[in-house]
Amino acid sequence: MPDYDLIIRNGNVIDGTGAPGHAADVAIKGDRIENVGAASGTAKREIDARGLAVAPGFIDVHTHDDAAVVRDPRVDFKIMQGVTTDVAGNCGAGVAPANDAFRLYYAAGFAPILGESSLPWSTTAEFFAAVDEAHPACNVAAYVPHGVVRYNVVGLNKGAPSDDELQRMRELVEEGMQAGAIGMSSGLVYLPGSNAETPELIELAKVVAKHGGIYTSHIRNEGDGVLAAVAEAITIGEAAGCPVQISHHKSAGPTAKGLTKQSLRFLAEARARGIDVTVDVYPYTASSSALAAMFRIGREQVFEAIPSIIASVKYEHEKYEGKYISDIAAELGMPIGDTVRKLLHDEENSPSVIMFIMDEEDVRRVVADEHAMIGSDGLPSEGKPHPRLYGTMARTIQRYVREEGVITLEDAVRKMTSLPARKHLLKDRGELRPGAFADVVVFNPETIADVATYAEPRQYPAGIEYVVVNGAVAVDQGRQTDARAGRMLRRA
Repeated sequence: MPDYDLIIRNGNVIDGTGAPGHAADVAIKGDRIENVGAASGTAKREIDARGLAVAPGFIDVHTHDDAAVVRDPRVDFKIMQGVTTDVAGNCGAGVAPANDAFRLYYAAGFAPILGESSLPWSTTAEFFAAVDEAHPACNVAAYVPHGVVRYNVVGLNKGAPSDDELQRMRELVEEGMQAGAIGMSSGLVYLPGSNAETPELIELAKVVAKHGGIYTSHIRNEGDGVLAAVAEAITIGEAAGCPVQISHHKSAGPTAKGLTKQSLRFLAEARARGIDVTVDVYPYTASSSALAAMFRIGREQVFEAIPSIIASVKYEHEKYEGKYISDIAAELGMPIGDTVRKLLHDEENSPSVIMFIMDEEDVRRVVADEHAMIGSDGLPSEGKPHPRLYGTMARTIQRYVREEGVITLEDAVRKMTSLPARKHLLKDRGELRPGAFADVVVFNPETIADVATYAEPRQYPAGIEYVVVNGAVAVDQGRQTDARAGRMLRRA
């Protein structure tokens, strides 16, 4: 009988800790790694990784795949870029808990970010069970989304909840944490999260802290007010007693250029005081979100100042997908503001938009920070989504390791494996070592590349040769297999 199920031989093992790569074999039995070193013995299958890097499967620490992992459990856009674990429920947006009022609101309020779903569950536990039943190709972990919790209880009402409403919100967060959520996320620029005040978030984060979870936030302002918004997130975590994660950290807009110098220094000072605060970042200068949300925040002025592309629509204007709003306005002979209003009206607030709001120096600075991990923030929408949905992990290595030398290959892998695994309570994930789960990616460090573009985003990266999820080969010689060995990962 073979000693192992799979041996990956002769690769340059980059174990995820940041340690230098070294020649070794990785031997797998069942869903665990048995040995990293010189693997004697036989296996049901062997992969020759000569000339290739062998790393822990990448962890996409910031996703909006909540509905997608049930709707399309192949999640090809993730598994084909080496992602073996998706962290969902970010930015206060999600699909559970779901009462009747939230189900009615979902199509207009959350589907532009998360995609369509009938929400055939009521509780977080039932949603997690649905993920298990779907058998996605990659693992899934998730937050309790504050915006969803708030809508279930107070809808779009502004101001502080009543004592009774706050207690009901606590109970929904408690249910989610007991179901195995890794923490609570907030989206403080989006409705309904933008209606919440700091004391409410502290009280709910206390429930998270009781279970050892983390608080992560799309902060209230990523432009000129980014420092105050970072301070609010730190205050919430410190007052509640739980670690903090700043989502897709950036300084957005022309007047905020360079503010990451101050924000990263501010975060370092907080860590020096003993606060566990980290960030994630995507390696692009363009963001993507719901057009309605961005228009509500910035009105026409933001679209007049910032080049923006319509990424997806729901109904009649497919011809505008992939086009700049300024070009659509010229075609229609209308001012930009009126063009956006028309699109929102005709498409019932459904379009998503890509906006070129960051400076490359700010992106580079955050990517290089020791405490920054990588997250795609991809929107699994129709049309022409931001290329980060398909290319984030490959682009990080291609651009910031191979082309610019901003970080080492070992550090890039650490930012996509052990760093997010430890912060997000993913036990025995993110490292290649005996006893860890057998989530592995094998790639060519000389050819790995993001080939997705804004014009043609649905393209898989180059250079990803093999992906293993819980011991099953999910990508074999650059092609996705039928394996769907992913699991719903409950908080350790």
